[in-house]
Amino acid sequence: MLEASGAAAGSWPRHYDSLTLFSPARYSSLPGMSFSGYPDRYPHRDEVAAYLTAYAAGLDADIRTGRRVTGVRRGSAGFEVELANGSALAARAVVAASGTFGHPHRPALVGLDRFTGTVLHAADYRRPAPFTGQRGVVVGAGNSAVQIAAELAKEARVTLASRAPVKFAGQKIAGRDLHF
Repeated sequence: MLEASGAAAGSWPRHYDSLTLFSPARYSSLPGMSFSGYPDRYPHRDEVAAYLTAYAAGLDADIRTGRRVTGVRRGSAGFEVELANGSALAARAVVAASGTFGHPHRPALVGLDRFTGTVLHAADYRRPAPFTGQRGVVVGAGNSAVQIAAELAKEARVTLASRAPVKFAGQKIAGRDLHF
């Protein structure tokens, strides 16, 4: 297993401070290891990072951190995996499990070069305090965008912008999490 970051928890320790899973612990556990504690709570960023680190430590697997993959191509015995440090590894199979926080997409926006405000990707957001009393727009309606917008709204005037009207659903229906 190759991980670009320096830890088996991947980018989790770098996510915004208040990040919580949108699914309860009971539905977020990996095979063979449950999240500890109350199963209907929503694990916090630091808890997820610690959980992933502990899970990885319990695997009988060769986990190599600090190994950024830059390319994969067919090789004589399967695949050749190219690494950022110039080395290569041979593999019979490849599973790409890349995340958006490790390489966030920042689209070129018309007029951005003249905008004097702050522009952040969710991967760069940490906490609402720097935005107290300001106006802001959060673009997108995925879980991170909505969590960030809700947190910012306590400190700033926030608009949530999306391609289509957002259809919010309650997290709990008849007292049970919607994942139930």
